[in-house]
Amino acid sequence: MLQISGNLLMIKEFFNQNLPVKNPVLILSLVLLIILFAPLILKRFRIPGIIGLIIAGVIIGPNTLHIIEKSTSFELFSKTGLLYIMFLAGLEIDMQEYKRNRSKSVVFGAFTFFIPIIIGFIVCTYVFNFTLWPALLLASMFSTHTLLSYPIVSNMGIVKNRAVQISFGGTIITDSAVLILLGVITNVVDGEINSQFWIRLILSLSLLAFSVLYLLPKVSRWFFRNIEGQGSSQYIYVLAVVFISGFFSELACVEPIIGAFLAGLALNRVIPHNSILMNRVIFIGNTIFIPFFLISAGMLVDFSLFFKGTDALVFAGILSAVALLTKWLAAQVTGFIYKYTKYERRVMFGLSASHAAATLAVIKVGYDKGMFDQNVINGTIILILITCMVSSFATERAARKIAIADNESSKKVIDRTERILIPVSNPENIARLIDLSLIIKDPKSMEPIYPLSIVEDSDEADEKINVVKKVIDSVVEQISSGDKKVQVLKKVDLSIVDGIARTAKAYNISDILISWKAQQATSNLIFGTIADNLLVKTKQSIIISKIIQPLNTYSKLVVVLTPNAELESGFNLVSKKINAILKQVGVNSVIYGQQKTIDAFTSIIKDKKREFYNYLMINNFDNNDIIEKVNSDDLYVFLSGRKQTVSYDFNVDNMPKLLSKNNEFTSFLLFYPESLKSLSDSQITEMTVPAIQENIAKVIHLKDKITGIFKNKS
Repeated sequence: MLQISGNLLMIKEFFNQNLPVKNPVLILSLVLLIILFAPLILKRFRIPGIIGLIIAGVIIGPNTLHIIEKSTSFELFSKTGLLYIMFLAGLEIDMQEYKRNRSKSVVFGAFTFFIPIIIGFIVCTYVFNFTLWPALLLASMFSTHTLLSYPIVSNMGIVKNRAVQISFGGTIITDSAVLILLGVITNVVDGEINSQFWIRLILSLSLLAFSVLYLLPKVSRWFFRNIEGQGSSQYIYVLAVVFISGFFSELACVEPIIGAFLAGLALNRVIPHNSILMNRVIFIGNTIFIPFFLISAGMLVDFSLFFKGTDALVFAGILSAVALLTKWLAAQVTGFIYKYTKYERRVMFGLSASHAAATLAVIKVGYDKGMFDQNVINGTIILILITCMVSSFATERAARKIAIADNESSKKVIDRTERILIPVSNPENIARLIDLSLIIKDPKSMEPIYPLSIVEDSDEADEKINVVKKVIDSVVEQISSGDKKVQVLKKVDLSIVDGIARTAKAYNISDILISWKAQQATSNLIFGTIADNLLVKTKQSIIISKIIQPLNTYSKLVVVLTPNAELESGFNLVSKKINAILKQVGVNSVIYGQQKTIDAFTSIIKDKKREFYNYLMINNFDNNDIIEKVNSDDLYVFLSGRKQTVSYDFNVDNMPKLLSKNNEFTSFLLFYPESLKSLSDSQITEMTVPAIQENIAKVIHLKDKITGIFKNKS
């Protein structure tokens, strides 16, 4: 015991002597480790990436563990991140769509600016007792919003919806107004306001806007034309534009973030949204600069205030309530004026409800000017957390309803040449995969099957890929006599998933067929790293196979159709593949699904031999209904949907994992129809309805288990 106590004292003394860290190299190392691991750790708890980095800043900051102090170099990176955030906000706005809905966007922008700022000003003045200018600046924070839920509407395929478009346009109006107001207020705080100030402000802002919005695009086009192909120079130019625009803003007596925002608006007409340069700009910002700012913002928080009384919690709760209520009112008023549906009004609220980058920018400036105390910083962090979750939840639900309504009236159907890719890094199951591909392949198609020998880049990559290719070649030899076309591909890549995705794009692949082992899955990944990431990074049809025995040896086929699957663009093609299995295996089949989904499925397969099929209409899927009847001799076929799509259902998506958990010898095939748009890595970290669905389902499942235990005891 004495030895342990001594060791603890030594550790404590070590930290007292060596913290906070002052070595700049070590500080940078620690921050990079936080940027690397914080999102990975907090992702397990379904915490959005932006919140995760802020929380990390709270932990290492001077008000908690005091591991890092905010040095001059740290402040430089933080300032860079702040400018970068506002630059990206302007860069990613679609100006063409804004012009098409200009008048309505102006109306919504006016409501979503004035309603929050008026109500917020009243609350800040009469409830919090702020003086004029701090109250006005804090109220302007309620008017800002970040399109955090844009990936949701994009993946649902409703970006062109009228309500979504005016929400985008409203963002330009309200954020520009807030930033200009910010510039005015900070100048009022710093000095006296007189007629000369207003004349100088109007002239300088006009000159700034003319220079950035008119001259900058012309200069940028000339520059990019003359340095075509020099990627590093192009990026340095963009970075220089951000800081120079920020500096000119300071000369115009406004905050530099206004210049950065205007620079983004100017360059979004010059930099293509799907270009390599755009990817580089977003990648470096999201990787380095913006995380520094978010960590820096978290270091300002002092959570100890929450434990010294209820004032801080009450303050944070009121801020969050005002932020959500005012954005809801703005969406409702605009929706009633233009006679939008209730779901369109809800999606407008969802898109405009989230506060993140611009909110932090406004509050950070006010805090640096001495206008706000620690309670405001803490309350803002809580507000960001709450509004981001509410925004994602509201947008998801409303967007799903709109997508279903749109698809019912006119469904987009994918019609493409069938090309099946079979990625293989472990040759163990290649024979069964090729056999399955021949079964599901359209017999009229003249396209070959594409087995892909793929390994990660390493010193042994050549040896490994040749071993896999030899096994594939031997299997191909066996089927070549059947006049089946097979084209074997080889690929060495830094990432297996990226290599598959690039190959699929290069060869215009329609379907990707992969195998799955139960031990690859984790608590957060349904199928394992490769399969789950493929579902995110590709749009092609994905077929996940776990075949224990030859297909012709199964006694029954159990087909589960996820609700709303008929609304997916790739539903027709996937249904034909499932039908090919039903026909060729030739055993009795049970098909579960909702009435509409089964009707759509049967209309596609058009099979008159109905005696083989037993259709079971169910409204709500219950895992127990199928799992309790599991049989190792049955083959389970699931038609599921990617997360954040119209047909996603957690219960259906989770069934294969539960089946394998209960019986490792259970076989299944899982079909994910082709999606019109795939998600990015950053998007899957955000809190959305599927994540909430999963947690709810887990709670319900736990409740059922506990109830069953007590029933058995009684």
